[in-house]
Amino acid sequence: DEYKNALNMSVARDIKYNLPIGEYFMVVLIFIQNDDGKFLIQKTSKSRHSCFATTGGHVSVGDDAFNTVIKEVKEELGLDIANENIEYVYSKTFKNRIMETYLLKMNIDIDNLDLQKDEVKYVKWLTKQEIFELIDKKKFRDCNIEPFKKIIEYIKYN
Repeated sequence: DEYKNALNMSVARDIKYNLPIGEYFMVVLIFIQNDDGKFLIQKTSKSRHSCFATTGGHVSVGDDAFNTVIKEVKEELGLDIANENIEYVYSKTFKNRIMETYLLKMNIDIDNLDLQKDEVKYVKWLTKQEIFELIDKKKFRDCNIEPFKKIIEYIKYN
């Protein structure tokens, strides 16, 4: 619901945008930043529209946003972040979607990641400026743009 209380209902992906008023599906995003200030960005697979994006996914029935972030990083990158200092940054409610965004500051050797090939083609570290260039060229996933800007603002003031 609008207060992020689970309704214990499952929604098929093809009807999720047509939920009744007061019902929402939830998605999570996590931006991972290294000590050089670069962000771990993935090039998504062809089945995921071959764009650049951050890691994230839908919250499943019986799960919560925080645990979904951990699960998505494990699934997409093969990386266990369960014991890391994951920071909640912000939440935004749309017509029928709630999106939560998180930040993790962590150095990762991307050559040792086990990528989920059906979702992720490759990953690379990008500077803030390189990501803004992808945004300008319309190569960065649209729904990740505002969260990225919020992350930049959060980092600046924290």
